[in-house]
Amino acid sequence: MNTKGKVYEDKAVSYFLNREYKIIARNFSYRYGEIDIIALKDKILHFVEVKGGEKTFGDPAIRVNSKKLKKIMKTGNYFLATHKNIEFDEIQIDVISITNDGLINYYPAQRL
Repeated sequence: MNTKGKVYEDKAVSYFLNREYKIIARNFSYRYGEIDIIALKDKILHFVEVKGGEKTFGDPAIRVNSKKLKKIMKTGNYFLATHKNIEFDEIQIDVISITNDGLINYYPAQRL
């Protein structure tokens, strides 16, 4: 991860911690991909993709496409298979975007 990406992810972690999410993992990698943040709140396990940058062409979140979501799902399945001790009732994939001017947009997805 580049330095700029870490800054965005650190801001995203702060955002979630301030809203009483428990951060389970950061930058969880598997051969199919990576999940930037894995968090838990109210028995919902969140796989979070962080996107940051200029909003010249719109919200940075628009860079999350179906190919990326499939990678997150495969990596998430591996995470679940290797972390059986985490108690949750539901899973969802979320996106959080952070622009260079500090605007944060959180997009909680439909639960799976």
